[in-house]
Formats: sequence, C-alpha cells, structure tokens
Amino acid sequence: MKNLLLLLILIYSTTNGIVAQTEVQKKKAEDYYQKQPQLKRYTNTWYWLFGSSNSNDNLSKNKMVSWELEDGGWYAGLGKNENYTGYGIQFKSKNNSYIFSNWKNTKPNGMTLSQSLDYSFMGTYQDAVKNGFGITKWSNYKPFSNNNYKNVIKYVGEYKNGIWSGFGILYFRDGTYKSGIFVDSILSKELPKLEVLEALGF
Repeated sequence: MKNLLLLLILIYSTTNGIVAQTEVQKKKAEDYYQKQPQLKRYTNTWYWLFGSSNSNDNLSKNKMVSWELEDGGWYAGLGKNENYTGYGIQFKSKNNSYIFSNWKNTKPNGMTLSQSLDYSFMGTYQDAVKNGFGITKWSNYKPFSNNNYKNVIKYVGEYKNGIWSGFGILYFRDGTYKSGIFVDSILSKELPKLEVLEALGF
C-alpha cells in the first residue's frame, strides 16, 4: 500500500511538471510572437543565409589546401596551420557525409550545406551549432522521430543553439504539416502556414 501511494505521488508530480513546462513554453512562444514584426521579418533573408563571398583579404591570409583526414575522409578549401579557415568542403567516410561551409577554426560558420545518407541541411551555423534560419530534410526511408513527433521529413524555420526555436514548419511523411512558434523544439503556439512563411521572409 505504501509503495502504491509513493507511485501515485510520483506520477502526480511528474504530470504536474510536464503541464507546467508546457505552460511555460506557451508563454515563451506568445512573448516571442508579440515581439516580432510579422511581415518580411528577414528582409534580406537570402543575403543573410549566404553571406558575402570570400574576400581578397581572406584569400591573402590563407591558401587553398587539400588534406587527408585520419578517418579516411578529406578537406579541400582554404586553410592555415592545420585549421579550416574559410570556404571549404569536408568529407567524412564514417557516415558518408559532406559539409560545405565558411569555416572558422575548423568549425562550420555562416551559410552551411551538409548532406549524408540520412538527412540534408541548408542554413546558418555559429561555431559548429545551428543558429538562425535553416532547412533540414530527412530521408523518406528514415524520417526523424522522437517522443513528441513521429515521421518528420522536413523542418523549415529558425534554430537556436541547435534546436528548433522560433518560427517554423514541420512536414510529415503522410503529407501533413504543423506550423507556428517552437520553444525547446516543441510547437508551443500554432499559427497559419502563410503567416509563418511571411515571418521567415518568404
């Protein structure tokens, strides 16, 4: 009887914690929504995404290199002192993946394109972490799933510290979608798809 009572208390506490967290996320989403202008939020979305090209100054400080990596992969692009230091492409044989980016200290930065057998990404990185606008597409044969969402094949929207955060749209394998504002990778405020696209600058 005592064990059953403890179990009920634990379930009650956990459930309340989840509900409270959801309410906090909803409030964060509403605050975010109220603070953001809704039309053409990113006037220069594509310039922001792709950034400026390699400048002559950057080329003069670095040189074109072609390095073989210990794991059997390779890097080709601008480099200096064994660091990736500009635009270049890295191939990793372990997961058969490619990453093209404007590297800084061997970390992807700015506009980045990456592709593997399971998924592809186009968007902005900051010190090897997804930050800003991005489009991630998972393979139809291996869609993304977690405790909150099943069979996701594409996310279009904002990232913060590597997670879905801000305006975004999730597309599912069955052709449906969900759109709105994400907090901690959870859709916390649903909005019409057109409104989300306008907020993202499309």
